[in-house]
Amino acid sequence: MSKDKLTLAHVTHEAVEQLGGIGTVLEGLISSPIYQQRIGRTILIGPTQTHLHANPEKRLGEHGKVLYSSIDQIDHQNLGGRFRPIEWAFNTRVVYGTRTFTPPGQQRQGEAEVLLLDVFNTNHDRLSVFKLRMWETFGLDSSRYDKAWDYEEWVRLAEPAYYALQALLREAELPCVIFAHEFMGLPTAFQAILEGQEHFRTVFHGHECATARRLVEDHPGHDTMFYNALKIAHQRGLYVNDVFGDQHHFFRHALVSRAHLCDGIIAVGDFTAMELQFLDPHFADRPVDVVYNGVPADPVTPQQKSEAREMLQEYATALLGHTPDVLMTHVTRPVISKGMWRDVKVCHRLDQLLGEQNRKGVLFILTTGGGVRRPQDVQNMERQYGWPRHHHVGYPDLVGPEVDLWRMIESFNAEHKNVQIILVNQFGWSPARIGTRLPKAMNIAHLRLAADVEFGMATYEPFGISPLEPLGGGAVCVISNVCGCYGFAEAVAGGDPAPNVLCADFTKLDGDWDLQQLLAMDTHQRDRIEERIAGPLAEELFNRIPTTDAERNAMIESGQKLANGMGWDQVIENRLLPMLERIVVPAV
Repeated sequence: MSKDKLTLAHVTHEAVEQLGGIGTVLEGLISSPIYQQRIGRTILIGPTQTHLHANPEKRLGEHGKVLYSSIDQIDHQNLGGRFRPIEWAFNTRVVYGTRTFTPPGQQRQGEAEVLLLDVFNTNHDRLSVFKLRMWETFGLDSSRYDKAWDYEEWVRLAEPAYYALQALLREAELPCVIFAHEFMGLPTAFQAILEGQEHFRTVFHGHECATARRLVEDHPGHDTMFYNALKIAHQRGLYVNDVFGDQHHFFRHALVSRAHLCDGIIAVGDFTAMELQFLDPHFADRPVDVVYNGVPADPVTPQQKSEAREMLQEYATALLGHTPDVLMTHVTRPVISKGMWRDVKVCHRLDQLLGEQNRKGVLFILTTGGGVRRPQDVQNMERQYGWPRHHHVGYPDLVGPEVDLWRMIESFNAEHKNVQIILVNQFGWSPARIGTRLPKAMNIAHLRLAADVEFGMATYEPFGISPLEPLGGGAVCVISNVCGCYGFAEAVAGGDPAPNVLCADFTKLDGDWDLQQLLAMDTHQRDRIEERIAGPLAEELFNRIPTTDAERNAMIESGQKLANGMGWDQVIENRLLPMLERIVVPAV
């Protein structure tokens, strides 16, 4: 690179709190020693609301330290001279400081600067000029979306964030690479592009393709329809608006379809890269770098695995009245893209196969649409009607998407004897959260370690860290082919057999479908295709599930080997840094 250390600015809604996947990515990057060797300063940028009452010292979260806050008259480093002109010009407030990252269970730590701006009462004259410039230069019509706060907030952030970033940086720390994490960061990247300054580079970090997610989730054919339609469209030189109609009513599409304007484009999975290239012809001559997310790989011993399995079997026995031989889990969010009905289809065939050998299995689906239930509510439900083996509709039990999920599970349980499914609609895994029948020493790490099988047959999953979390513990991870983490596992395995990862490909059609037939696919047709695939998939899974300690130890060994090649250090060294090299020092 042009110099030993780079400066990166990440624009994200998770600058202070780890709310989801982007926060996990930032934690993995910033705490990596490989990242720290090559990156000098990391600045996280996002919006805040300083007009709301808050403890001044907690504005940057539990692990943050406030160095400047105009709302609280804090200025420990004499930054007012840099920030006040920006605050006056844009009628904003600035909070600045640092935040420490310490991934749980890992011997590593990192630190980033945090720059937050309150854009609630922005200078509307300046904002109007910025929107006009985006319209004139990029064809982005903000008037269609400015009543959507998810759009408006990030457009308001763009200019003051850009100038505040300039105020923080010294000449020797340039060029600064602005990472636009998802649609939220793109207005700030567009501001840097409009200014045309040589000291900034821009990267769109696609943690998903919002347009594709919406199309997959909303269509009854889901991934079975979408990815086959995408394949035909690619062969014909068609793009998303040609196939699915104009998508510009969706502001996320309007923003992301212009991500080709950035110097670099990152996708967290192979299918996400294809989805982005499907948005607009301008992506055709822009390289899209696949930079997978890192996967945690804690060392696991056979003894730890055995102890965890014994605890989960003890709990399952208390619920079911018998001890299951096969322990399956699915830790996920209760959204349609997670495809949990596919778990049931696979378990239908597994029930038959286990029955032939007089064996039993249990699947724990850990998901919640109602947040954290109070310990007293958990104990009452457990005592009154045997939660989570049984459920009642209504809080503190079933709410929202949990209701339909339970009805599907209840019907399955009534019709099958050898596999039973237990819906644990709670966040966390401890006696306080799960009830008195759970072994006192058990926690979420034990649940992940105990699993013989982890399901993750999503219809849309740009990456998906959760389906691979039990990998190092020797589980068979059953993952959709459209998941980014499956592509990563394949790439690391290098063509060698990977017994711990089983591909669930629900995009295999039952004949020749043309584009119009795909677009007209209904739920019944997709169900028929899924059932055809689920049977052989269950048979392959059945053959891979270990039955002896020796087989489990072999699975731990192979899972550890694979997981050790999928860490953040490898991702940064082999994928992120080469992309930065290319855009920071462009070819002449």
